[in-house]
Amino acid sequence: MTEKNRPALDDLSPRQAINKHDAEIDLFDLMIVLWKGKFVIFLSALLILMLAFVYLSFAKEKWVSKAIVTLPAVGQVANYNAMLSVLYIQSPQDKPSISDIQSQLFNRFNLSIGALATSLANLENPQTLLVKGDSSALTLSFTADDPHQAQEKLGHYISSIDNEVITEYGEDIRRSLSVKTKELSNILDAHKQIAVIKKQHRIDVIKQALKIAEESGVRKSQLNQAEFLSDDTLYLLGSDALTAMITNEASKPLNFDADYYIAERSLLSVTHLKIQTENLESFRYISKADLPLRRESPKKTLIMLFASIIGIVLGVSIVLGRNILLNYRNRS
Repeated sequence: MTEKNRPALDDLSPRQAINKHDAEIDLFDLMIVLWKGKFVIFLSALLILMLAFVYLSFAKEKWVSKAIVTLPAVGQVANYNAMLSVLYIQSPQDKPSISDIQSQLFNRFNLSIGALATSLANLENPQTLLVKGDSSALTLSFTADDPHQAQEKLGHYISSIDNEVITEYGEDIRRSLSVKTKELSNILDAHKQIAVIKKQHRIDVIKQALKIAEESGVRKSQLNQAEFLSDDTLYLLGSDALTAMITNEASKPLNFDADYYIAERSLLSVTHLKIQTENLESFRYISKADLPLRRESPKKTLIMLFASIIGIVLGVSIVLGRNILLNYRNRS
């Protein structure tokens, strides 16, 4: 090795050789200085480690429980969809589809849980509820001082928001049903008024025809077939028949068209509808609030490692600084 390296060493200039030799001496001196000050370095590292241990003893722990939720399943909105079918019985084309209902419920849950997270963050003692995701899935996390508390609180907040959303939807459909009942009742009243007007008009027409028949002396019917008689030729039935018709029309029930019975059937369906929101959900769990097994902070291993490094660096700095100061004094 020396033989191989000798040409390279011989090629060095005298100044380069001196610098290299000085560097080797300085490095050797440095190692000697550090070795002599090993107790100072050890004590410095030990002191910083003790401070880190004290910090870890009093630092507040943070445990994070997480849950993942997504749109409610079809079965979770089936009852609500059935109620909407009754509500939109007259215009089924306007009823939201099941996928629309799922999205609406989940979006309202998303907005409500987001509002709750903001409220918790603005408390005098802030609480951390994080909401991440989009319109298809959300990741919810809650931070607490205890793992069981983190899991319990997160589950509680999710459940309370779900109940709030379901209650709101129940109230929405109650108001909608109330409005629909009044609307259908008004429609039926309008049909009845029209039927009464038609009946009275029919009686007035027959009375007018009777008057003409009496003045014309037409007592008996002059026709073999009366299917195509107009109001102007109705007197040809004769006064006897017209008198009987007036009596019959007066006691005859009102005549309603098909729209009246459709509205009446709709009203019966609406008034007999039982609002059931017990099985309605605004979300579906992909994973429920878990029990955290590892705390989020403080990271004991990482803190102790950094403390060791800082302690060693501080001890080395003290030893080198003291050595520089002694050399300066000796030169002076």
